[in-house]
Amino acid sequence: MQNQQHNKIIRVDGSEQPIEGRPSIAGISKLIGADVLGTVNLRDGRVMLLDDNGVANGRTPNPAATVLYHGVCIPGTTHKIHGDVAIVLDADFA
Repeated sequence: MQNQQHNKIIRVDGSEQPIEGRPSIAGISKLIGADVLGTVNLRDGRVMLLDDNGVANGRTPNPAATVLYHGVCIPGTTHKIHGDVAIVLDADFA
């Protein structure tokens, strides 16, 4: 399996865009419009990279990313992910 199949951007409108080649932190930051990246370990070998200032920057909630986030959170968590996110293989950054 190639990494490109796993590495993608999930936009706030639910659309997905593959990330071609091996992703870089700078490239991902640019793709999702983030000055400061936050991470969420999805516990399956993937990591979600997100705009750590998404709420403060007025980013729109991202329902698809929020579902992934809630899947690995403490039950009852209500925080939402705001803005576009990248889903990448953790091994690409080891």
